[in-house]
Amino acid sequence: MIAYNSNASEVLNVISNKLNKAMSEQETDKMLRKIASTLTAVLRVRVHQNGIAADGSKIGTYSPQYMKVRTGQFGNATRVKSGKNKGKSKDAGVVTRGANKGQQRKKYNRTSDTKVILSLTRQMEQDMTTCERNPIKIPYGYAIGYANEENYNKLIWNEQRYGKKILTKLSAEEEDLVDIMVENAIATN
Repeated sequence: MIAYNSNASEVLNVISNKLNKAMSEQETDKMLRKIASTLTAVLRVRVHQNGIAADGSKIGTYSPQYMKVRTGQFGNATRVKSGKNKGKSKDAGVVTRGANKGQQRKKYNRTSDTKVILSLTRQMEQDMTTCERNPIKIPYGYAIGYANEENYNKLIWNEQRYGKKILTKLSAEEEDLVDIMVENAIATN
């Protein structure tokens, strides 16, 4: 299982050290697992649905050429001839060059929104998970990452490509969420 580090680990490590005085190890572990699980869901929405980097800006904008792949709006795509969807493409057409010439293109059924959301087939966002790092137990216990190394590599490549921290850093709102969750956990103990 591949997990990537972010400033979440630093935040959770500091919290863990402080909480060891206020909570039992088992209670701290339960809270950290809940924080990591909650952040996984929040990060999935921020990155894979809303297309927002950790600094609050758009991750980027897709090129017109890539948008043809995302939406299937190629020039040779078959169009609906009548009804409410008249003029819309039925399929993505066929490949016109290369080794796959004449084969049907895959249609991904994505919107025409050009904001980068790091998702085409949804495989990357579905691969994001909360995991306990084993066999070595790290002090803060849990990590957020991808089970598939290829998806981790895609993340790193996209951070370099767009020059932004996407998932290797938490946003200010996400750090605030962690603080609130910690405060609630302490208050209920």
